[in-house]
Amino acid sequence: MKKIKYIVFGVFSLLTMVTTSCSNFLEEEPLDLKTDGQFWTSDADAQSAVNMVYSGGVPYLYGGRNTGWQPTRLMYNGLLSGLFVDDKKDGDLSSNMETLNINFQTVAGDVGELWREPYVSIGRCNVLAKRLPQMVEAGIISEDRKNELLAQAYFFRAWSYFFLIKEFGCKDGEAQGGGNGGVPLVLEPYETTDPSVINQPRASIVAVYEQIEKDLLGAIKYLPNTTFYDNGCRITRPAAQALLASVYLQWAGYPLQDTDKYAEAAQMAESIINGGAGHALEQNEDDGTNQLSAFNKIKNNKKSKEIIYAIEYDETLNQGNPYINACMTGQATAWVEDDNSKVFATSVLANMYHASDVVLDSYEDGDVRIKEKNFFFTNYVSNTGKVFECNQYDNWFWFEDYAMINSKGSSLNFPVFRLAEIYLIAAEALLKQNNPDQAKARTYLETVRKRAFTVNGELNANYDLPATVTIEDVLTERLHELPLELKVWDDIRRNRLYPQLQADNSLKWVDIATAETYNKRDNKSFKDNLHMLLWPIPQSAMERNPNLTQNPGY
Repeated sequence: MKKIKYIVFGVFSLLTMVTTSCSNFLEEEPLDLKTDGQFWTSDADAQSAVNMVYSGGVPYLYGGRNTGWQPTRLMYNGLLSGLFVDDKKDGDLSSNMETLNINFQTVAGDVGELWREPYVSIGRCNVLAKRLPQMVEAGIISEDRKNELLAQAYFFRAWSYFFLIKEFGCKDGEAQGGGNGGVPLVLEPYETTDPSVINQPRASIVAVYEQIEKDLLGAIKYLPNTTFYDNGCRITRPAAQALLASVYLQWAGYPLQDTDKYAEAAQMAESIINGGAGHALEQNEDDGTNQLSAFNKIKNNKKSKEIIYAIEYDETLNQGNPYINACMTGQATAWVEDDNSKVFATSVLANMYHASDVVLDSYEDGDVRIKEKNFFFTNYVSNTGKVFECNQYDNWFWFEDYAMINSKGSSLNFPVFRLAEIYLIAAEALLKQNNPDQAKARTYLETVRKRAFTVNGELNANYDLPATVTIEDVLTERLHELPLELKVWDDIRRNRLYPQLQADNSLKWVDIATAETYNKRDNKSFKDNLHMLLWPIPQSAMERNPNLTQNPGY
């Protein structure tokens, strides 16, 4: 295994880097420091610089918290939707979301990182975009090697801008003062402290989307067409295609409603489905009883062909998955065996992303996904065989025995894209494109839904699918298939549809402006608060950059 090192270089390009190891994980072991003049002198330096973008930016936000016992940054949106609830409520964020008391003062400390961290990653990617070609000119790396490394940087720059535009981007002309609705578009390293250069205004939202598209198309050209785990947990062509399919889908919906992009989203999703990279859906060998269901395989198997891209964790390298403390009821800290020994060494627990009854009750009988120990669980059997009852549905998808028993971080990876979602992206896009393809959309939807009702090749008698499927069918399936992968707020925002639980426990998706919003206090809803579909630009960012304008409604 190679030694790993942190490398710091340059006054204006100060970065901490790590080199690769012979394992799949990007280990960190600080050994020495290099100045800018010493760096960029070998292939190992180039690889080190690329490695760093795997851990910052949006990947960091998956695990980043304001404090140790609060929801992770990317839980915020699901909590804001009201379809998920923070049981611990440690701090003001959860209460502010339950009362829709969202303004730049009440969320300043929480939302600041949602703005800042992607720009940290963008800055690193911009340095790579400048320096890697210079290394080719100097004869240090080949053109092919540059393209391979630069494709990974373009993926992460695109992902950062996509995150920013979803969280903070409004239509051009709708920002305060009538300005552009995008975010500052920075594509070169800052090598000056001149405010006129650094303090960029908001770009056109379309220009930001076009840059995201350009980066991803450039990346797709040079990335290997293989699976995530077969590529050593490096970015692949299908990963970039999955991100671009998501970009097109969001671009086609609100706020831009460029419906031509639905066809491009469908085409990009199908390029993965038919692309020959080796991705395949896991199948259910049981209903979760012995952890042989598809969803346990996705969770536990770090070779799963269904995973297209995941955030990588390894507790043995001090890079533990932080979701372990957010997976189950706090009462579990008091569980004891018959000899009075504690079941779990973990001292603080809370289900900080607890699925509401709306979500849980909407699953149908026969759906493996709601059965015990797939996405959720209601009881735990200890090593001695003693059964402990949870007081709610806790999050099995984030649970790991070893981590809980020993009070350590989990080594479970966190899925970002998997093949099941790609089928659902294709289905949604095909239904909403200018010339809908009902038959193909139904086939893709059926692929995902039928898997959920099939165990060892036997289809449950409760399985059904309408002859004509709708966007409501797709959105319900996305909620049921991806409940703990932090996708639901994007679904709501781009469609402006919100689920309402019916008497028969089905979901009807209605205009969010008229919907009853769940888990909000004082009868609050989004009817008069649609501006809260976006976060406010942090006041600290606006104070540093006077050329920024605030989002509407704040």
